[in-house]
Amino acid sequence: MKQKGLLLIGIAVAGLTLAAGSSVYAFSGGGFGGRNHGCGMSHWRGGHGEGWIKRADADKDGVISLDEALAMRGGRFERFDTDKSGEVSAKEIETAVNERVEDITRRIVHRFDQNRDGKVTRDEYDRFAKERFSWMDLNDDGKIEKDELPGFKQHKRDN
Repeated sequence: MKQKGLLLIGIAVAGLTLAAGSSVYAFSGGGFGGRNHGCGMSHWRGGHGEGWIKRADADKDGVISLDEALAMRGGRFERFDTDKSGEVSAKEIETAVNERVEDITRRIVHRFDQNRDGKVTRDEYDRFAKERFSWMDLNDDGKIEKDELPGFKQHKRDN
């Protein structure tokens, strides 16, 4: 029963983390893939899957063993298990998720709030969309065409 309970807690943690993270990610202008260019637009090359494989492949043999996958998880369980009981309670999960959401909220406000008044206005929020659009509009014609999308050409910022 303990294993089933831990599995259910793990699923709940993953669901809550995904829900909170995806909302925050969408709001913050995150893109697909690896490196961020300071304007919220990430390269599609070297995306999450490829990057995870490179990080998880400890022996660099091009495949991920179960031991390597488990090692990648690091101390996540231990971070949730704050009372070190060997079990994670709903309260411990709630505390960890709330701390993460608070941290992400602070970072988002810091990123968008240009005048540092603790609030994000529509103009402040739209500034990042305008920067991303400009970054992708390689020929500066006010439109993004298929051949200007990531993977088709190098971006202005890379030139």
